[in-house]
Order: sequence, then C-alpha cells, then structure tokens
Amino acid sequence: MPDGADLEYLALLEEEDRRASQKSFLRYYMRMTGFEPPAHVKLACRLAQRIEEDVVDRAMVFMPPRHVKTTLFSHLFPSWVIGRHPQSPVMGVAHTDRYAKKIGSKVRGYMRNPAWPWPEVSLSSDTAAKEAFATAQGGEYNAFGMFGGNQHGNPAEWLIMDDIIKGRKIAMSPHMRDEAWETYRTDLLSRLQGRRKQLMIFTRWHMDDPAGRILPIDFDGRTGWYRDRETGEKWFVLSLPAVAERDDDPLGREIGDWLWPEAFGEKELGGIRKRGGWVWSALFQQHPSPEEGLMFTAEHLAARFNPGTLDRTSLQIYISSDYATTDEAGAPDPDYTVHMVWGVDPDWNIYLLDGWRGRREADKWVREFLRLVKKWKPIRAVEEQGQIIKSVGPFLKMMMRQQRVFVQRTQITSSTSKEQRAHSLLGMASMGKMYLPQRDKISGEFLSFVDAFEQELMQFPTGRHDDTVDAATLLGRFLDRMIEGRRPEGKVSPHGDTLDDLWSRHDEERPEDW
Repeated sequence: MPDGADLEYLALLEEEDRRASQKSFLRYYMRMTGFEPPAHVKLACRLAQRIEEDVVDRAMVFMPPRHVKTTLFSHLFPSWVIGRHPQSPVMGVAHTDRYAKKIGSKVRGYMRNPAWPWPEVSLSSDTAAKEAFATAQGGEYNAFGMFGGNQHGNPAEWLIMDDIIKGRKIAMSPHMRDEAWETYRTDLLSRLQGRRKQLMIFTRWHMDDPAGRILPIDFDGRTGWYRDRETGEKWFVLSLPAVAERDDDPLGREIGDWLWPEAFGEKELGGIRKRGGWVWSALFQQHPSPEEGLMFTAEHLAARFNPGTLDRTSLQIYISSDYATTDEAGAPDPDYTVHMVWGVDPDWNIYLLDGWRGRREADKWVREFLRLVKKWKPIRAVEEQGQIIKSVGPFLKMMMRQQRVFVQRTQITSSTSKEQRAHSLLGMASMGKMYLPQRDKISGEFLSFVDAFEQELMQFPTGRHDDTVDAATLLGRFLDRMIEGRRPEGKVSPHGDTLDDLWSRHDEERPEDW
C-alpha cells in the first residue's frame, strides 16, 4: 500500500497530467483513452490543436473506416473544446439523427468521466437529452442528422460534420447529395457565429460529396491548403489513405506502407485491397472515382492474367514512358514520370508486366528505365517527343553506353488532345485485349502502381493526374508498328481463332474453282 509520500507524488503526477490535458489535445486523448496513439492519430491530434489555436479555421480529414476518426474528432474533440470554451456553442452533424444521438451520448459520457480534466465545468441540471445539453457556464452542444435533423435556431461556433454522406445508397443518389449540399450551405453555415470553425470528417463515398464540391476539381488527395472554388475560403485538408501512394505522404510513409499496420495491415485489409475496385479506391484510399468512368469503365479493366502462369516466351516486350516536364519539377503537386512494361502475344493482346511511377530527378528515372530494360529486354521503347527528351536525351544515351544497356527508342509526336490519343488504347480495352495482372497475384510497389493506373483510367480525362494513362496510350498509338508475339509450333491460341487463322483455314478449305 502506498505511503503518504507516494500518495502525494501520485497526486502531483495526476495534477500535472490534468493540466497538460487541458492544454494539449494529444495529452487529452491519451488521458481519456489510456492508449499510446499510433502515428496517424498523433498527426490528427496536431491538426485538432491547430484548429483550437485559431491557426486553422476550416479543415477536412479523410481517413479509412475504423481508423479512429470518429472517436478522435466527433467524441473527444468536442468534449475537449467544451472544457476549454465552456461558454461556446458546439454543433455535431452526422448522416442520421440516430447516429448523431450516439455521438452526443459519447461526448456527454466523456464529460461525465472522472478523468475529464475540468472539474470546474459542469453540465446544466436541466439538460437530459443525449444529443443536446448545456453547460452551467452557458455553452451548449447540439447534434443533428444531415437528413431530417432540425438545425434551425441553434448557433454554433464549432461545426463538426462526421460522414454526412455515408452508405452506398445515399452516396449514389444525386438527389441525396444535392440535399446534403443545400443543408450544409443554407442551414448549417447560417448557424455559424464567433469563431466560425468548420471541421469535415469523411470516408469518401463519392467524388460529388460536399468535400468534392468545395475542393478544386483536380484535387488528387494531396494534404495541404486549398481554396473553396466558389468562395475562395481556405481549407486545410489532411488526407490519410490506408496505403501510402505519394512521395509527399503527410506521415512520411514510403509508397505501399500501411496507415495503421498494427491494427489494419495486410492481414486485415489485404483481401479488400486485392479485390480493388470502387470500395478500395473510395473508402480506403479516399479516391472516390466514379463506378463508371467517363471514357474507361470497370468492364474495360476486367480482363486479367496470372503473371505466374503467363507464357512469356511467346511475348514481344515493349516499354512505354511518359516523362514529367521540367517546368513542373518545382510545382507543389508535379506530375509523375512513368515507365510501363508491356507484353504483346501472337493474338495482339497486351499485358501489363511491370511499371514504375515516381517524382524524381532525371538521374533516378533514367536508372529505373535502365533497370526495367535490363530485366525485360524490350525490343522497343516508346516515348513522347518533347523538351524533356531534348534536355535529358544525351544523359540517357550516356548512361545506356556506360551500363551497356541498349534498346531502340522511338519518339511519338503529339498533336491531338489526350482524349483522342487514348482512343487506340480504349479500343483495345473495349475488345478485351488489354490485360492487367490479377491483383491477388501481385504485391508491393507493383500493386501500388496498378492501383494508380486503375484509378487514373477511371478518372480520365478529368483527373488531376493521368501520367500512367499517357504512358499506356503511347503504346496504343504505336500499335500499327508493333510486332506480335511468337506462337510456339503447334500451339493454338488460348483466346480462340484469330482473324488470320480463320482466313488461312478458309483459303485451305475452299474449292479450287471457287
């Protein structure tokens, strides 16, 4: 049993922790949960701190399901704000009234917890509702559902919106998305006063959600400052995909690293990732591409192959490259340089075998190009004619000579729009002749590369980035000069008779006097 000195020491530690929790949201999180937060939660806590310190007035947070975003921003943050500002009105908004009541109950529960570090702040005795209560100091908390909630008459200095578009049915309904947008613009914004803080927390179900209508049309998931494209107001966006896909990841992760590997890594989410599609792209990577793209659809991406069983001896190998232009190198969100390795079989089917995508200086992408040439030994490299080739071409030639890596390079000049240049590739995909690797048969950087390619295809031509599509269309534009693969003697096509097969058989079987 602790003696008097120990008890006094423990009391001092408790008082120190209580005071620290009043000032630091991170310390408050640790005090109220009893857990050491993972890296992404620490980063989110810093953003919450900046909001309270008036460094940030409007913020959006995009995170995958079950990654603590609701606990952090809808439960803990309001209870911390009320403790620090007991006279301020706080409003919480969810997708339904029922869920809003659950959120309000959690906020109230934290405030009644003995560990809550503001014993001098108390709830008003005449408030019993879970979703609405007041402090004895004059502040209040109100929670509403986006659809059907009554937000009228309740002021707010702090407006916290949590997944106000949630569920496939609501997300896919233009009417419901319009209703949510009008509720936000007319009802919720009219409630703001004083500090006028806004915090939107999303798992992105649709690109046309309220966040999508505020952010620039070409928003591509980069964390940073943006302006409302209608009002010009500044928003800070913290975007945390389940798997890192950018060199400028806000946590400093390497491409392919999981957001919370201890809880939701390959074992827990690997199956969802390998299935890919809209669920993975939207809910987990925060890229809500349309289920049916403007040019390329999910059906165009359906043809798949197993890299482990593909007969590579029958393929002719090509590499296509799209280079980021030099004047974009210093931009805040520059384009990518992309190399794609393709195999062409005897039936003119094309297979994506390998790829690299990165924002690097010329020496890096030249090394990657040479690595892929060494590995795959393509018979031709296809690239776009442009200033980058003129400036880096001599360096590339020198490196090829030094490393004794040789491939014939062909430049293609572009004089039409991106959409027109993509028609050859679209034609191949429409005929089921563009094969992508089965997602459950690849991993690591190549799986991340395929993720990016599929996402860009579905968003083309309106997406922020289309570098992998540009690299792929170069191959499509080179089709008339390509050599098909070699079919081993006596082996028939796995895809059935080709037009040449049918024509040859017709010549052999027709009567002589025909």
